[in-house]
Amino acid sequence: MGDDDWGFLLDENIERAVGTCLRDHGYRVDHVVSVLEPGVDDLTAVLPYARAEDLIVVTKDVSDFSALNPEDHEGLILINTHRLTATEMCAAVRQIVSVYSSRDALRDYFEFPDQWIE
Repeated sequence: MGDDDWGFLLDENIERAVGTCLRDHGYRVDHVVSVLEPGVDDLTAVLPYARAEDLIVVTKDVSDFSALNPEDHEGLILINTHRLTATEMCAAVRQIVSVYSSRDALRDYFEFPDQWIE
C-alpha cells in the first residue's frame, strides 16, 4: 500500500502542523480553511468535498461527526482528546493507517486516535 493512496481532509479545528507532518510522510492532505470557506457547514460542504476527493475527515468535532451513518462519509478520524499535540495526532493517524489493509478498509468507519497513542 502506498502512502499516496491515503488522503485526509483536516477540519478547521485541526492544527496545520498535523497536515505538514502527514504531508512529510507522503500523504495527501487538504485543510478545510484552504480548500473551502472558513465556517462552512459540515454536512453541506465538508462531507461532500471529502467524498468527491476520496478523503478521510480528521476532526475534533466528535459530537457532530460521530452521529453520522456510515454511508454519509468516506472514513472519519475523530479526536476526543483536545490535549494531543500535532506530533501525537500525526503519529496516531499514521498508526491507524498502518493497521488497515488498504484505504478502502477504513471507508465508512471511524477511528478515535486517542486510543492509538502510546
